Amino acid sequence: MRKNFSIISAALLVLLVAAAVISAGCTGNTDTTGPETVTPTPEATADVTPAPTDAAPSRTPAENALPLSGNGDVNTTVALAKGVHLLTFTQDTPEKSTVSLMTETDAIMIPNAYNATVAEQSMKDGVYYWTQAFMVQEDATADVQVTTTGNWTLDFSFPQQINGIVPQTFTGAANKATPFFQINEGEYNFSIKAENNDVIAVHLMDFYGNDVLKKDSQMPLAFHRGAYDGVVTVQINESSNYLFNIMCDGNWTVSVAEA
Repeated sequence: MRKNFSIISAALLVLLVAAAVISAGCTGNTDTTGPETVTPTPEATADVTPAPTDAAPSRTPAENALPLSGNGDVNTTVALAKGVHLLTFTQDTPEKSTVSLMTETDAIMIPNAYNATVAEQSMKDGVYYWTQAFMVQEDATADVQVTTTGNWTLDFSFPQQINGIVPQTFTGAANKATPFFQINEGEYNFSIKAENNDVIAVHLMDFYGNDVLKKDSQMPLAFHRGAYDGVVTVQINESSNYLFNIMCDGNWTVSVAEA
């Protein structure tokens, strides 16, 4: 059975892993100019538009899996229900880390690295953290491989949902998944900015865990090496709740507004 390579394509994985190694070796960055950075929360900082949304699609969220913890490299398993999950990884040190989850139908690999200039901005309760949303196609016991150094924890939950509609702006540092928010059918401009980084990749995921396709290609809204400041226009074909998966080793800001 063919596996579903979720979150990022195999080619993008190679580039991100390489960038993660480069970023983890950074000892500093003299480019500290630019707008003030907002310290993110585990759900990512959101400037929420104070307006009601349509009801979220009727669907029962995936059940939460039991948390995992360890020290250094660990191979283990975890039972995951079919559906969307939010992975939250915490660690004592800002070392590069990779989490891989394998089932009969899914192959998910997520690398994370912190640029030395932004690592402290991705801390909560004295530990470094990053998040990412992913989907499994059926109930399964997943093989989990964690590669890092030091003590770590791995938690699974359903992504937060906010009562917000377009326009929306999210700001953070390192890998983060934003909350779900409402986007109605239409054409939208996605503004993406990254600083103090080696790589930036942004995916738009719908409420059912599917990455939004652009020109029939399951690629990020933006994948770029180094600092980036651009706008991507995308046609949304279904009114629903969506979230952003951001993979970045530096500071980032993602906004969406009607085109």
